[in-house]
Amino acid sequence: MSDRCKVLVFGGTTEGRILTEHLVRMHIDHEVSVATKYGRDILKDIDEDNLLVGRKDEEEIRKVIIDGGFNLVIDATHPFATEVSRQIKSACKEQAVTYLRLLRDTGKKASCSADHHEDFSPEVDTKGMSDVVYVDDIHEAIEKLKRVSGNILLLTGSKNLAEIAGGIPDSSKRLYARVLPSEDSIRKCTDAGLSGRQIIAMQGPFSKEMNIATIREVDAKAILTKESGRTGGFDEKIEAAYSCGIKAIVIRNPESVTKDSNGYSMEEILDIIERKPGDDLDYSHNNNNKIITLAGIGPGGSEYYTRELLKALESADIIFGAEAVLRNLDASVTDKLKNAGIPIVKEYNGEVIYQSLTKDINGIVNNRYTNPVILFSGDISLCSGAKKATEVFEQKGYEVRRISGISSVALFANKLFLSLENVKIVSAHGRKVNVRDYVETNKETIILPSDADDARNICKGLSDLNIRIVAGCNLGCNDEKIVEIRSITNKITNDKDDIYEDKGDIDKDKLNKDDIDKMVLLCSQDDTNNNILNSIEGKTLLYVYNENADSKIYAGGICDSDIIRGKTPMTKEEIRALSIRKLSLSQDAVVYDIGAGTGSISLEAALSSPDIKVFAIEKNEEAISLLSQNKEKFHVSNMEIVKGIAPDILNDLATPTHVFIGGSSGNMRDILKLVYDKNKNARVVINTVTAESFAEVMDLLKDYPYLEPDIIQVSVTRFRKAGRYHLADALNPVYIITLCTDQDILSKR
Repeated sequence: MSDRCKVLVFGGTTEGRILTEHLVRMHIDHEVSVATKYGRDILKDIDEDNLLVGRKDEEEIRKVIIDGGFNLVIDATHPFATEVSRQIKSACKEQAVTYLRLLRDTGKKASCSADHHEDFSPEVDTKGMSDVVYVDDIHEAIEKLKRVSGNILLLTGSKNLAEIAGGIPDSSKRLYARVLPSEDSIRKCTDAGLSGRQIIAMQGPFSKEMNIATIREVDAKAILTKESGRTGGFDEKIEAAYSCGIKAIVIRNPESVTKDSNGYSMEEILDIIERKPGDDLDYSHNNNNKIITLAGIGPGGSEYYTRELLKALESADIIFGAEAVLRNLDASVTDKLKNAGIPIVKEYNGEVIYQSLTKDINGIVNNRYTNPVILFSGDISLCSGAKKATEVFEQKGYEVRRISGISSVALFANKLFLSLENVKIVSAHGRKVNVRDYVETNKETIILPSDADDARNICKGLSDLNIRIVAGCNLGCNDEKIVEIRSITNKITNDKDDIYEDKGDIDKDKLNKDDIDKMVLLCSQDDTNNNILNSIEGKTLLYVYNENADSKIYAGGICDSDIIRGKTPMTKEEIRALSIRKLSLSQDAVVYDIGAGTGSISLEAALSSPDIKVFAIEKNEEAISLLSQNKEKFHVSNMEIVKGIAPDILNDLATPTHVFIGGSSGNMRDILKLVYDKNKNARVVINTVTAESFAEVMDLLKDYPYLEPDIIQVSVTRFRKAGRYHLADALNPVYIITLCTDQDILSKR
């Protein structure tokens, strides 16, 4: 969202109109949303071009905020429109947009009970007025009105007419309502059973004298009004009732009753806007010298806490962390924090934490906490959450202090007597990773799964390999255990000498009694045996030893004969080799293979690196089946099959860095537009056979003057044996068009 000041006002009130006039004079970019045509009419002469008319639910409010790019929302709706305010506030909170409530001036806040009236009205001192009764809601008001003998004048509008009429005896004879002169208001009156002179359709504001005349005209013995403040004519209504000697039932302003009704006066709202009329709208105080600590608590038990961590906990005034992390926090530490009144909050998302540290739920400035600490399990250097939180708070101007903890990886390696310089560490926590490729290319691998279920699925996916798998569960905790999932020899044994025979670098003689007692040594000839896999629980790491890892060689290039093809067209291996070279895939590339066919390009890309993410996009049912078969055959978990037609199917996919187009279904223009809308620096390689398709691509490039096409035409001739001769078998010539930025293409030449 832009940091420029763009204000969305929810109005339809006098305050909303006054605020809008100020925004117009201040030349602040804004729009005003009103629910009714009446709201439009009072603003059309002031700001007609910036009006949004119509009632909106929470989802519609959220859409207006997003589509309009607003970074400040001011709620100037009627103080009794509590549900509308709740929806506006909720939408702002979800979109992390500042919410300010413009309070109506009602004078002193009520501190009285429903039947008393001390210290209430701004201008009218109601002390001594025994006939002024305050209630909290419409239901309580109805109960009071039931006790009134004679006619009743309703000055509360048309909203609750039906409910009031239904609760008062003889309402069709003795109830009078003053409402706005609109079709909707009059219809609500008739629906409530009122007719003729019972309906007083008039446009305010009304003076004390006008109110007295109306009371006398209908011979009212009581009025019902809302504590609507000066702009709602509250003073004039109370004074008129007092002058006529009748009872006044007053429904309190919800904002003067509820505890969480924080808001701003008109002067305060204008001051906020005037202070930064077009700058960054961060209403928290200057973040200079603000500090936040990100700390790793180690694998679990307090014996692994560092002194630096304990010092940070002692000085903290609020603690954040994921539920699992806080659950593993030592009880003595937790008790000490609670006894000191330190809040412990189950949250680890940096953006959410930032919002809670700087603003409360109403968007009001919150500077209570000066020493916040976010806790992460293990060591923060291996935690993606800590990385994201660091980025968030550094961007907000915080000094981020990072405290390392003892990592579960280091503890696991220590338990198994491994040398980490020989071990490949793979984080599969919260991300899709081609674990199999790492296992097949590294003798020793430690894997960090997302959870126990993920660990079990990883084990199942490796079940056909002749490898050793050990799971470390809840390392450093009281329920720690090390589970032997599979031994290389596939022997069923209870003998530790057999278990640790031929296990790579693990030295069984170094195991101490505590380690042995904590180990659950399990082996099975069936790698997916549920009893063994179900013994994996809690936070888990996996160690895999593959003595045959060095035997796997992938130099790029799958033989056509190795790919399951059927009748689906396939990019031939010679063309694939050149196309993959032209793609110049990076280690962390996100690849679209559009018109994937059998998946030959997708397979080559996915096998290039387990960190590459490949989306194979295909519409043909037979080709989808072949893609699935080839994905399973080549064990490429970093390849995702996407069924559908480009470009529509591409909308929800991750932003591409590289795109291969082998078939466009006639949608080349739209495909290129979507790709470059997502990433103008995407590298695109197109294969085409016909002159017409080539001409179409060249014509489309006129729309992208910043691209430099690299074009080659490749003719491949294979030779097939025919008796004692070898005959030439030419393939169709193929255009290979590479699209990239001018600087990029020059650097490649």
